[in-house]
Amino acid sequence: MSFFKSQLISFILSLTIAHSLNLTIDLTIKQCYSGYMKTQELILEKARSGNGITTSQIVKLTGISRQTIAEHFRKLVGGKKLIKTGSTHNAKYFLYDKNKDKLPELHFTKQYSIKDLEEDLVFQEISLKMGFKKLFSSNGYKITNYAFTEMLNNAIDHSKSAKVQVYCKSEKGNTKFEIVDRGIGVYESIRKKFKLKNHFEACEHLLKGKQTTDERKHSGEGIFFTSKIADQFILHSAELKLVIDNDLEDIYLDTIKTLKGTKVAFIIKQKTRKSLSALFKEYQNSEDEFDTTKLSVSISLYEKGGEHISRSEAKRILFGLEKFKRIIFDFKRVKGIGQGFADEIFRVFKLTYPSIKIETINMSPSVEFMVKRVKSHK
Repeated sequence: MSFFKSQLISFILSLTIAHSLNLTIDLTIKQCYSGYMKTQELILEKARSGNGITTSQIVKLTGISRQTIAEHFRKLVGGKKLIKTGSTHNAKYFLYDKNKDKLPELHFTKQYSIKDLEEDLVFQEISLKMGFKKLFSSNGYKITNYAFTEMLNNAIDHSKSAKVQVYCKSEKGNTKFEIVDRGIGVYESIRKKFKLKNHFEACEHLLKGKQTTDERKHSGEGIFFTSKIADQFILHSAELKLVIDNDLEDIYLDTIKTLKGTKVAFIIKQKTRKSLSALFKEYQNSEDEFDTTKLSVSISLYEKGGEHISRSEAKRILFGLEKFKRIIFDFKRVKGIGQGFADEIFRVFKLTYPSIKIETINMSPSVEFMVKRVKSHK
């Protein structure tokens, strides 16, 4: 009896343990499934913002391993809940749109015939294909629209090129566009129009604003304001490459391999807080007239060891500035100036155009001394 009794007890215990284990296993499976679904719900919730999400963002939010999160994303892409864009290391995910089989592209390149080309329609084409309305803040979209259409219009009206190449790329929160033509070249066009000696003088003249080769169609404001609002603005033509880096508050000019035509590049943060209206107000008067210019004195390649010496240098810098009511001279990186240079700007020019207000910023002690000296000679 004891043998059968012990066997019976063992059998009952086995059933009890098995039942308990099954309950535990079922509970664990349910908990895992619940957690699995909550993670995917979180991913989809974040994707609804329309700005795109990355695996890194979800890893940071949940503390779950990158490998596990990546598997969630793969499942959601496979189930047509998300769409993946970009490379593996820079991938971004957006909600799947059943009306579109793919998400807007993050790269765009196309060649256009300039004849009858309309810059606003080209921008609309790129904007739709790359999803600019989703990528950009309201300010960022307005700035990119303004800069792109201004630069493409310059190529259409001034380049004398038959075709223009447009390239655009968005990555890591920035968008860059390039417009390339094979025409006369921006520096050569300005050199011929204003009868300047060389491309260096043409580049310097271009940065003053209100300098255009066709006053019937242009005010000369496009490049001026585009270069001011960009995070980075690059203008390459002939042997000169002008780089204006507003993030670093730097501007420089390089002599590089000669380019036939003109290549202009513009880079901006997609979520920029910059404002076009604020920029315009900085250089406009109460009647919305573009009456102010800010000129970097150091951009002249005629400076010698960081110093401007001659009166002729000053005359070249002043050429065309009589169109403004307020001129701001930026002496950043200028070590010193000569008496002739200072006298021509701060005494002679001022006597000739007494209504024009001349301001200075970033003067070194030696520059400030010379400016005060010539101003004292009335």
